[in-house]
Amino acid sequence: MKRNFFTAILFTVTLLFLTGCSSTKLADAFDAETVETMAREAADHLIAGEYDENIAMMSDVMKNALSAEILAENMDTMNEQTGSFVEYKSTAVVGQKDKDGRDLATAVIVAAFEKRNVTYTITFNTDMEVDGLFMK
Repeated sequence: MKRNFFTAILFTVTLLFLTGCSSTKLADAFDAETVETMAREAADHLIAGEYDENIAMMSDVMKNALSAEILAENMDTMNEQTGSFVEYKSTAVVGQKDKDGRDLATAVIVAAFEKRNVTYTITFNTDMEVDGLFMK
């Protein structure tokens, strides 16, 4: 019960943070269902240990900043703390703008694992490339 309450609070805070950055209205360049599907695909790759496939979804900026090896190291650490994947609990999609005013779409996915929940925040540019990836 305490874990579910904490997850709900964390999810709410994440959404409030995202809404504080810019409008939550998704730009016309994005389709909410496509963003959600692509975000789950990215999360699926992480969960399955398919790091090269995850990197292939990223923008050139992200590819230069993050390698499959670094992603694997971070996921190994996270997997020790989370245990096996159980289910996706919730997903929310919001619109944002980057510092240069370009439209972005961000999906916040809460996933349940054996030991704890993980929140994936995955941001896409208008080319539907991953432009941001955070796990908490």
